[in-house]
Amino acid sequence: MKINKLAIDGGLPVRKNFLQYGKQSITENDINRVQNVLRSDFLTSGPNVTKFEEDLSEFCGTKYAVTLNSGTAALHGMYSSVGLSVDDEVIVPAITFAATANAAIYCGAKPVLADIDPETMLVDSGDIESKITTKTKIITGVDYAGQIADYDEIKKIKNSIDKNINVFADAAHSFGAFQSNRKSGSIADASSFSFHPVKGITTGEGGAVTTDNQMIYKKIKQFRNHGISTEFQERNRNNTWEYDIPEIGYNYRLSDIHAALGSSQITSVDSKINIRRNIAKNYDIAIKNINGITSLKTLTKNIHSYHIYVVIIDLNQFKVDRNQFFLALRSENIGVNVHYIPLYEHTFFKNFGFIQSDYPNSRYIYDRIITLPLWPDMSEYDINSVIEALKKVAKAYKR
Repeated sequence: MKINKLAIDGGLPVRKNFLQYGKQSITENDINRVQNVLRSDFLTSGPNVTKFEEDLSEFCGTKYAVTLNSGTAALHGMYSSVGLSVDDEVIVPAITFAATANAAIYCGAKPVLADIDPETMLVDSGDIESKITTKTKIITGVDYAGQIADYDEIKKIKNSIDKNINVFADAAHSFGAFQSNRKSGSIADASSFSFHPVKGITTGEGGAVTTDNQMIYKKIKQFRNHGISTEFQERNRNNTWEYDIPEIGYNYRLSDIHAALGSSQITSVDSKINIRRNIAKNYDIAIKNINGITSLKTLTKNIHSYHIYVVIIDLNQFKVDRNQFFLALRSENIGVNVHYIPLYEHTFFKNFGFIQSDYPNSRYIYDRIITLPLWPDMSEYDINSVIEALKKVAKAYKR
């Protein structure tokens, strides 16, 4: 078997072991911080949660941060905090993870899809303008791949139509990114984060909302704890057991175990994001020499945090479609992925009457994207094997 023969056709793969597309990066300090919590008096509703929230608000440059037990819970709490309810509408990009839209449905509202820009895969602000109605309560930008959506443009559009619309950020991909010298989490009216293992920092599972709006902050703190009016630590300080439940809430609290991991992760996040940027730079250089493969465009005012690295395949230059490209790279033991299937393609969301032809950019780009492996602990061999496999497959399938 020749090494230049594709593994999918019986050749030798570029690497022997499978390289996953993303993975957590855990240090000894992370492990020690979690062990300390396990030996402490509080595993939940304790001081580590407060500490993590203070660390988050300081890092993002906001007045407030409130933690929750997932990025989805963070979205749900953020939407609920402004009274989102039945008959309201939330505009979200057509290509995003389902949680961005699901959280609106949890509140009884309707998601409205806007098309994306095919060069950046950020929401198309022009299409947002066409989707705003008298029922629009929230516009949610999605900071795709680690690049912050153009909130200046989104706010300009909403101000020209209805200043009462809330502009929120699904910032699950962009922790540590910048736009016009402002950090992710501090640009929209409120921003939600996910701390899933493949994200910029991880708490195992977890999420948070950052904001300068005190009302949103207080509403989410109550929302995450069954709607209870005061938190345990506050009641403990005041020597009382009494509390009220003025409105319904959920059990969305983050534990001290998870929070301690998050605080530890923040201490090394800048260096890890720099590693991500260096890996992306290696990919950029390599891709310039592969005809038919391009990377996403970065807005000039943005500094990317590279949660993921997405390439676009020019199908006119290859004999196969994206799906075959994907399978060929996986056969080379490169764990490529695709982010994301457009929401209108899913069975559940078809119930809302979305029509594929209304989102031409989303349809076009979805058929052509592949996510390459990228995480801080990748070795030089890992990076080079991704590049080698991409070159190998592109050469084999070239027209």
